[in-house]
Amino acid sequence: MTVVALAAGFLAGPASAQAAKGEGPVAGTSIIGGVDADGTRWPFMATILRKGNLQCGGSVIAPTKVLTAAHCVLDFKVTNFTVVTGRVRYDDPTGGQVISVASAAVHPDYETTLRHDVAVLTLASPAAASPIALPTVEQSATFTVPGQLLRVAGWGARNPLGVQLARSLRKTTEKVRTNVRCKRVYRSVFSGRSMICALGKRLRRYRGFSIHTTSCSGDSGGPLITNTASGPLLLGVVSYGSAICGFGGTPTVYARVSDALDFIQGAL
Repeated sequence: MTVVALAAGFLAGPASAQAAKGEGPVAGTSIIGGVDADGTRWPFMATILRKGNLQCGGSVIAPTKVLTAAHCVLDFKVTNFTVVTGRVRYDDPTGGQVISVASAAVHPDYETTLRHDVAVLTLASPAAASPIALPTVEQSATFTVPGQLLRVAGWGARNPLGVQLARSLRKTTEKVRTNVRCKRVYRSVFSGRSMICALGKRLRRYRGFSIHTTSCSGDSGGPLITNTASGPLLLGVVSYGSAICGFGGTPTVYARVSDALDFIQGAL
Protein backbone atom coordinates (compact mmCIF):
# COMPACT_ATOMS: atom_id res chain seq x y z
CA MET A 1 0.00 0.00 0.00
CA THR A 2 1.02 3.64 -0.23
CA VAL A 3 1.85 5.57 2.91
CA VAL A 4 -0.44 8.48 3.72
CA ALA A 5 1.73 9.91 6.46
CA LEU A 6 -0.28 7.82 8.87
CA ALA A 7 -0.05 4.26 10.11
CA ALA A 8 -0.96 2.14 7.16
CA GLY A 9 0.22 2.15 3.63
CA PHE A 10 -1.29 1.83 0.20
CA LEU A 11 -1.61 -1.82 -0.57
CA ALA A 12 -0.82 -2.29 -4.18
CA GLY A 13 1.76 -1.45 -6.79
CA PRO A 14 3.46 1.82 -5.93
CA ALA A 15 3.69 0.80 -2.28
CA SER A 16 6.24 3.47 -1.61
CA ALA A 17 5.80 5.73 1.38
CA GLN A 18 5.92 4.28 4.87
CA ALA A 19 3.44 5.22 7.56
CA ALA A 20 4.77 7.33 10.34
CA LYS A 21 4.99 5.64 13.73
CA GLY A 22 2.02 3.45 12.89
CA GLU A 23 -0.29 6.41 13.06
CA GLY A 24 -1.69 6.39 9.57
CA PRO A 25 -2.46 4.46 6.40
CA VAL A 26 -0.03 2.85 3.97
CA ALA A 27 -0.77 1.57 0.48
CA GLY A 28 -1.21 -2.16 0.02
CA THR A 29 0.64 -5.16 -1.41
CA SER A 30 -0.35 -8.83 -2.09
CA ILE A 31 -2.83 -11.26 -0.61
CA ILE A 32 -1.82 -12.45 2.87
CA GLY A 33 -3.07 -15.91 3.77
CA GLY A 34 -4.82 -16.36 0.45
CA VAL A 35 -5.06 -19.27 -1.97
CA ASP A 36 -4.58 -19.60 -5.71
CA ALA A 37 -7.50 -18.13 -7.65
CA ASP A 38 -9.35 -19.73 -10.55
CA GLY A 39 -8.98 -17.24 -13.39
CA THR A 40 -12.34 -18.23 -14.87
CA ARG A 41 -14.00 -16.83 -11.76
CA TRP A 42 -12.09 -13.55 -12.08
CA PRO A 43 -12.37 -12.87 -15.83
CA PHE A 44 -12.47 -9.10 -15.28
CA MET A 45 -9.17 -9.07 -13.37
CA ALA A 46 -6.44 -6.86 -14.81
CA THR A 47 -2.76 -6.41 -14.02
CA ILE A 48 -1.33 -2.92 -14.40
CA LEU A 49 2.36 -2.92 -15.27
CA ARG A 50 4.73 0.05 -15.31
CA LYS A 51 7.76 -0.47 -17.52
CA GLY A 52 7.01 -4.20 -17.36
CA ASN A 53 6.86 -4.42 -13.55
CA LEU A 54 3.83 -4.93 -11.34
CA GLN A 55 2.25 -1.60 -10.42
CA CYS A 56 -1.27 -2.47 -9.29
CA GLY A 57 -4.35 -4.52 -9.89
CA GLY A 58 -7.50 -3.35 -11.63
CA SER A 59 -10.90 -4.41 -12.94
CA VAL A 60 -12.22 -4.29 -16.49
CA ILE A 61 -15.50 -2.34 -16.29
CA ALA A 62 -15.99 -1.76 -20.05
CA PRO A 63 -14.14 -2.97 -23.17
CA THR A 64 -11.65 -0.07 -23.06
CA LYS A 65 -11.91 0.92 -19.37
CA VAL A 66 -10.13 -0.39 -16.27
CA LEU A 67 -10.94 0.78 -12.74
CA THR A 68 -8.00 0.99 -10.34
CA ALA A 69 -6.81 3.10 -7.39
CA ALA A 70 -5.92 6.77 -7.82
CA HIS A 71 -2.64 6.30 -5.95
CA CYS A 72 -1.61 3.75 -8.58
CA VAL A 73 -1.81 6.40 -11.29
CA LEU A 74 -1.23 9.82 -9.77
CA ASP A 75 2.20 11.31 -10.61
CA PHE A 76 3.06 8.45 -12.99
CA LYS A 77 3.32 8.66 -16.78
CA VAL A 78 0.55 6.53 -18.23
CA THR A 79 2.63 6.06 -21.37
CA ASN A 80 4.75 3.71 -19.23
CA PHE A 81 1.69 1.61 -18.34
CA THR A 82 0.37 -1.55 -19.95
CA VAL A 83 -2.61 -3.63 -18.86
CA VAL A 84 -2.63 -7.43 -18.92
CA THR A 85 -5.92 -9.34 -18.96
CA GLY A 86 -6.86 -13.00 -19.25
CA ARG A 87 -3.86 -14.37 -17.35
CA VAL A 88 -3.57 -15.98 -13.93
CA ARG A 89 0.17 -15.38 -14.21
CA TYR A 90 0.60 -11.94 -15.71
CA ASP A 91 4.18 -12.71 -16.81
CA ASP A 92 3.08 -15.80 -18.76
CA PRO A 93 3.65 -14.88 -22.44
CA THR A 94 0.95 -17.28 -23.63
CA GLY A 95 -2.71 -16.33 -23.77
CA GLY A 96 -4.47 -13.20 -22.60
CA GLN A 97 -3.86 -9.68 -23.85
CA VAL A 98 -1.27 -6.98 -23.25
CA ILE A 99 -2.76 -3.57 -24.01
CA SER A 100 -1.26 -0.08 -23.94
CA VAL A 101 -2.90 2.64 -21.84
CA ALA A 102 -4.03 5.71 -23.75
CA SER A 103 -5.03 7.93 -20.83
CA ALA A 104 -6.04 8.00 -17.17
CA ALA A 105 -8.61 9.95 -15.18
CA VAL A 106 -8.12 10.34 -11.41
CA HIS A 107 -11.02 11.24 -9.12
CA PRO A 108 -10.77 15.00 -8.47
CA ASP A 109 -11.27 14.64 -4.71
CA TYR A 110 -8.37 12.28 -4.15
CA GLU A 111 -5.43 14.72 -4.04
CA THR A 112 -7.00 16.97 -1.42
CA THR A 113 -8.85 14.51 0.85
CA LEU A 114 -7.37 11.05 0.07
CA ARG A 115 -10.98 9.99 -0.39
CA HIS A 116 -12.34 8.41 -3.57
CA ASP A 117 -9.09 6.55 -4.24
CA VAL A 118 -10.21 5.56 -7.72
CA ALA A 119 -9.01 6.13 -11.26
CA VAL A 120 -10.20 4.99 -14.68
CA LEU A 121 -7.69 3.91 -17.32
CA THR A 122 -8.62 4.14 -20.99
CA LEU A 123 -7.07 1.36 -23.06
CA ALA A 124 -5.63 1.89 -26.53
CA SER A 125 -7.67 -1.08 -27.80
CA PRO A 126 -10.58 -3.13 -26.40
CA ALA A 127 -10.03 -5.96 -23.94
CA ALA A 128 -11.73 -9.28 -24.63
CA ALA A 129 -12.22 -9.79 -20.89
CA SER A 130 -15.76 -9.79 -19.51
CA PRO A 131 -16.42 -6.54 -17.61
CA ILE A 132 -17.59 -6.67 -14.01
CA ALA A 133 -20.81 -4.89 -13.05
CA LEU A 134 -20.83 -1.76 -10.90
CA PRO A 135 -23.21 -1.63 -7.91
CA THR A 136 -26.01 0.79 -7.22
CA VAL A 137 -25.87 2.76 -3.98
CA GLU A 138 -28.57 0.46 -2.60
CA GLN A 139 -26.68 -2.70 -3.54
CA SER A 140 -23.50 -1.36 -1.96
CA ALA A 141 -25.32 -0.61 1.29
CA THR A 142 -26.86 -4.09 1.33
CA PHE A 143 -23.62 -5.98 0.72
CA THR A 144 -21.31 -3.95 2.97
CA VAL A 145 -23.05 -4.16 6.32
CA PRO A 146 -20.70 -5.41 9.08
CA GLY A 147 -20.40 -9.19 9.01
CA GLN A 148 -20.87 -9.58 5.25
CA LEU A 149 -18.23 -11.74 3.54
CA LEU A 150 -16.54 -10.31 0.44
CA ARG A 151 -13.70 -11.51 -1.80
CA VAL A 152 -10.50 -9.83 -2.92
CA ALA A 153 -7.77 -10.94 -5.33
CA GLY A 154 -4.38 -9.79 -6.53
CA TRP A 155 -0.73 -10.47 -7.24
CA GLY A 156 0.51 -8.57 -4.21
CA ALA A 157 2.82 -9.57 -1.40
CA ARG A 158 2.38 -12.90 0.34
CA ASN A 159 4.53 -11.71 3.23
CA PRO A 160 3.00 -9.31 5.83
CA LEU A 161 6.01 -7.03 5.44
CA GLY A 162 5.07 -6.40 1.81
CA VAL A 163 7.67 -8.55 0.07
CA GLN A 164 7.58 -11.80 -1.92
CA LEU A 165 5.05 -10.86 -4.61
CA ALA A 166 2.78 -13.65 -5.79
CA ARG A 167 3.59 -15.33 -9.11
CA SER A 168 -0.03 -16.33 -9.68
CA LEU A 169 -3.33 -14.63 -8.88
CA ARG A 170 -4.34 -15.12 -5.24
CA LYS A 171 -7.64 -14.58 -3.48
CA THR A 172 -9.03 -14.45 0.03
CA THR A 173 -12.26 -13.72 1.87
CA GLU A 174 -12.70 -10.69 4.08
CA LYS A 175 -15.42 -9.74 6.52
CA VAL A 176 -16.83 -6.22 6.52
CA ARG A 177 -15.95 -4.53 9.82
CA THR A 178 -17.62 -1.58 11.54
CA ASN A 179 -16.74 1.97 10.59
CA VAL A 180 -15.90 2.56 14.24
CA ARG A 181 -13.13 -0.02 14.03
CA CYS A 182 -11.46 1.74 11.10
CA LYS A 183 -12.03 5.19 12.64
CA ARG A 184 -10.21 4.03 15.76
CA VAL A 185 -7.13 3.18 13.68
CA TYR A 186 -7.15 5.67 10.81
CA ARG A 187 -8.99 8.53 12.52
CA SER A 188 -10.09 11.37 10.26
CA VAL A 189 -8.58 9.74 7.15
CA PHE A 190 -11.30 7.08 7.17
CA SER A 191 -14.76 7.91 5.82
CA GLY A 192 -17.50 5.29 6.00
CA ARG A 193 -19.35 6.99 3.17
CA SER A 194 -16.51 6.69 0.67
CA MET A 195 -14.65 3.69 2.12
CA ILE A 196 -15.25 0.09 3.22
CA CYS A 197 -13.57 -1.34 6.33
CA ALA A 198 -12.74 -5.05 6.01
CA LEU A 199 -10.42 -7.78 7.30
CA GLY A 200 -10.11 -11.55 6.94
CA LYS A 201 -9.93 -14.21 9.62
CA ARG A 202 -7.08 -14.56 12.07
CA LEU A 203 -4.62 -16.81 10.30
CA ARG A 204 -1.45 -17.44 12.23
CA ARG A 205 1.37 -15.80 14.08
CA TYR A 206 4.17 -14.30 12.01
CA ARG A 207 7.42 -13.72 13.91
CA GLY A 208 5.40 -13.38 17.08
CA PHE A 209 2.71 -11.14 15.57
CA SER A 210 -0.97 -11.95 15.16
CA ILE A 211 -1.78 -11.83 11.43
CA HIS A 212 -5.12 -11.84 9.60
CA THR A 213 -5.82 -12.67 5.98
CA THR A 214 -6.08 -9.54 3.85
CA SER A 215 -4.81 -7.73 0.78
CA CYS A 216 -1.31 -6.28 0.88
CA SER A 217 1.33 -4.39 -1.14
CA GLY A 218 0.90 -4.90 -4.86
CA ASP A 219 -2.82 -5.60 -4.50
CA SER A 220 -3.71 -1.90 -4.65
CA GLY A 221 -6.36 -1.04 -7.18
CA GLY A 222 -7.68 -4.58 -7.22
CA PRO A 223 -11.32 -5.60 -6.72
CA LEU A 224 -13.33 -6.26 -3.58
CA ILE A 225 -16.39 -8.15 -4.82
CA THR A 226 -19.51 -10.04 -3.90
CA ASN A 227 -21.25 -12.69 -5.97
CA THR A 228 -24.92 -12.33 -6.84
CA ALA A 229 -27.36 -14.43 -8.85
CA SER A 230 -26.67 -12.21 -11.86
CA GLY A 231 -22.88 -12.26 -11.45
CA PRO A 232 -20.13 -10.52 -9.46
CA LEU A 233 -20.44 -6.91 -8.28
CA LEU A 234 -17.46 -4.59 -7.82
CA LEU A 235 -17.99 -3.04 -4.38
CA GLY A 236 -14.53 -1.76 -3.52
CA VAL A 237 -11.03 -0.97 -4.73
CA VAL A 238 -7.98 -1.91 -2.62
CA SER A 239 -6.75 1.38 -1.13
CA TYR A 240 -4.74 1.33 2.10
CA GLY A 241 -4.03 -0.60 5.27
CA SER A 242 -1.52 -1.45 7.98
CA ALA A 243 2.20 -1.11 7.21
CA ILE A 244 2.44 -4.75 8.31
CA CYS A 245 -0.46 -6.27 6.39
CA GLY A 246 -3.12 -7.81 8.63
CA PHE A 247 -1.09 -7.03 11.74
CA GLY A 248 -2.88 -7.12 15.08
CA GLY A 249 -6.32 -7.21 13.54
CA THR A 250 -5.88 -3.84 11.82
CA PRO A 251 -8.45 -3.63 8.99
CA THR A 252 -7.74 -2.85 5.36
CA VAL A 253 -9.58 0.02 3.69
CA TYR A 254 -11.23 -0.14 0.26
CA ALA A 255 -12.51 2.78 -1.80
CA ARG A 256 -16.29 2.46 -2.03
CA VAL A 257 -17.19 2.21 -5.72
CA SER A 258 -20.81 3.33 -5.27
CA ASP A 259 -19.70 6.67 -3.81
CA ALA A 260 -17.68 7.41 -6.94
CA LEU A 261 -20.26 6.31 -9.51
CA ASP A 262 -20.76 9.76 -11.03
CA PHE A 263 -17.04 10.07 -11.70
CA ILE A 264 -16.69 6.50 -12.99
CA GLN A 265 -19.69 6.68 -15.28
CA GLY A 266 -18.53 10.05 -16.56
CA ALA A 267 -15.23 8.43 -17.56
CA LEU A 268 -16.85 5.57 -19.47
